[in-house]
Amino acid sequence: MKIILQLRSAVLLGFCFFSLTACMQHFKFSDEAVSQYYQNKDYLPSFAFSDTLNHKIHYAFSKDSSKPLLMLIHGAPGAWFGYKEFFKDSLLLNKYQIIAPDRAGYNKSHVGETSIAIQAHLLRPLISRSERRVVVLGRSYGAPIAAKLAMDNPDLVDELILIAPACDPQKEKFWWFSKPVNSKLARFFLPTYANRASDEKFTHRKELEKIVQDWGKIKCPVTILQGGKDWIIEPSNGAFVDSVLKAPRRFIFLPENGHLITSERYELIRDILLELN
Repeated sequence: MKIILQLRSAVLLGFCFFSLTACMQHFKFSDEAVSQYYQNKDYLPSFAFSDTLNHKIHYAFSKDSSKPLLMLIHGAPGAWFGYKEFFKDSLLLNKYQIIAPDRAGYNKSHVGETSIAIQAHLLRPLISRSERRVVVLGRSYGAPIAAKLAMDNPDLVDELILIAPACDPQKEKFWWFSKPVNSKLARFFLPTYANRASDEKFTHRKELEKIVQDWGKIKCPVTILQGGKDWIIEPSNGAFVDSVLKAPRRFIFLPENGHLITSERYELIRDILLELN
């Protein structure tokens, strides 16, 4: 019986490795791929680093600094290029200067960090230099970091957009493969960004609990988008955020959409961004 159980675990873990490595090819975007994607050089983002608390945060940004600032915060795993289509959208570029960081430990931002508060602090310099209107958009695990930015900096964030927000500490979702993927054996074979995501996964509930009392500090208007067929997070997360906010907000529930709302409903999100004053 013990041998059968060991063989079953080995098969399941092997399946995990195969599935994850295939899936995670989407989290790679080389400098050459960047150049090919932005063949029209007018859309090619610029890149820089911000250094805070000995963390070098890499970020992409569009060039026109005279426009309102739109910061895009990715989930886990992820990188700035998860928003690469935003940098090719002439309608958005005509309205905003877009900035999209690699969160701590992802892509070219080295040294991982699981604290939501510290991650928000690391991104603060990217908006504090601006005297313009600032819109912050965060999706999935990036949503509570975007929210924490607004909680701690009500004078800097003018509008907050939370998409598929993984924010309810009581609804942190785990799967059968969560623990095997976080084992020493699995971590040895998996890429760094996958392990960073696991680190966040297994500390996320406690980190969310730390900010539960801070939701009332958000003063700016908030837009929440949640898919009804989201299998990555519990769909009730959107309603949770709606219930804990005191700021003006609108909750857009999309019953037929899943977790990847920024790609599934890109035009809706663009329209929301364009209609903001």
